[in-house]
Amino acid sequence: MNFKRITIGVLVATMTVLSGCQKGYLDINNNPNQVTAATPVLVLPAALSSSGAYFSTNFTFLNLWMGYWNWSGNYSIATSDKNYQFTTGYNTGIWDSAYIILKNYDYIDTQAASLSQPQIQAMAKIMKALHFQILVDTYGNIPYTNALKGISNAQPSYDDATAVYEDLFKQIDAALSLFNDADKVAAQGGTVVNPGSNDIMFQGNINKWRRFANTLKLRMLLRQSEKSDRQSFIQTQLATIKASGYGFTQSGENAAVNPGYANSSGQQSPFYGSYGNGVNGQPVENYNINRANKYAVDFYKAENDPRLSRFYAPVAGSSSTYNATYFGTINPQANSLVSGIGPGLLQSASQSSYILTSHEAFFLQAEAAQRGWISGTAQTLYQQAITESFLNLGLTAADASTYYAQALNNVGWDASSNKIQAIITQKWASLNGWSPYEAWSDYRRLGLPAVPISQDPSTSVKQIPIRLFYPQSEYNYNSTVVAAQGNINQFTSKIFWVK
Repeated sequence: MNFKRITIGVLVATMTVLSGCQKGYLDINNNPNQVTAATPVLVLPAALSSSGAYFSTNFTFLNLWMGYWNWSGNYSIATSDKNYQFTTGYNTGIWDSAYIILKNYDYIDTQAASLSQPQIQAMAKIMKALHFQILVDTYGNIPYTNALKGISNAQPSYDDATAVYEDLFKQIDAALSLFNDADKVAAQGGTVVNPGSNDIMFQGNINKWRRFANTLKLRMLLRQSEKSDRQSFIQTQLATIKASGYGFTQSGENAAVNPGYANSSGQQSPFYGSYGNGVNGQPVENYNINRANKYAVDFYKAENDPRLSRFYAPVAGSSSTYNATYFGTINPQANSLVSGIGPGLLQSASQSSYILTSHEAFFLQAEAAQRGWISGTAQTLYQQAITESFLNLGLTAADASTYYAQALNNVGWDASSNKIQAIITQKWASLNGWSPYEAWSDYRRLGLPAVPISQDPSTSVKQIPIRLFYPQSEYNYNSTVVAAQGNINQFTSKIFWVK
């Protein structure tokens, strides 16, 4: 990463580089080259906003890989985007933007510690753990221990991915301890700085943060479910989660940020602004480029799933016809003949940016319960997860219960012969557009569901990639260290937990 170009001023001025929010929106310091001492409570909303934009827009290419979207026939698309033969220049924002965001949270962490603001410090630690987790899950070994020291260590070493994962649990535990410390201070009549509305994700609700933290832990533990050498670690961490007594994300508790998105220039919600309509009400180019994928459309149709009309828009001139093509097809269809992104995903210019949805949280709990890891009834959690998906798309709980009451494999609980497969299949069905990254992670971990590979004739390796390359910025500015990681192959260089 190019640490030589990351200055302290970046900590409070880089919230707009990720996409979605244009220059000026949520900027705290208009001069990124000027060193500024901003209080943690003022940096927090900008940092959370940048995280929202990051997760809303950096991983949408995975909608193609995971069977949700396809390219429009109205556009000529680069072959490298259709056959998985990408380079070190592919989606580099996933790496570069993450480390800038991490610098923001590291600033909040250290400044909050110096000012004795444990609640704000804990929030920063949890968000740091989240971003580092995604980096590990995407690249494997990464700069970690020395990664955020700026020009004092401009060429940081790489840490072992497994070791990073294990330390992330320690960081989350440290955050939970800080919340507890704050509780003790408050109980003794002391003053505790709560960010309140400056916490644009949970509005200062510490119990929601605690449940979010435990849910992140559960996600990381499930990543490792298929590795026999990780089972002891998993059980130890599950015991810690149980002992905390905080539980997991509850119904309606989407981890979603909203600093006040509006249908004004530079203030639209990042996903909507990138894939919906512009301020003028006309579809943006990315809406026209991205069309429905036949694999998902056929799935929703076969399962009598009303979410079809929320994930996709009907074809032009119809109110109920949904058409699609497979990813990489040699016969892509014109926009008027295939469905676009639907109203359940493109709700409004003011919609929140989602970091971890309630439906993902319940699917995590359902899988953990089915594996015997946590208490609770797997069927109840599974059905609640489906319900949360329906509610988040603007449907009703009654719609959900009608759906999962069907005696269909991978839909109805009793009708499903393989419960883990049913959970992961329904989880995949719910993540369309919301979080294709999590669908990709489950696919790498379990091979579920059987998403078809690109149909492009130049697809020589018949496999969805299991990782990305380190970005070109690393080879430019940290070449010796990154070269020590060896020759990376997107199909065979496994993340430590990949099946």
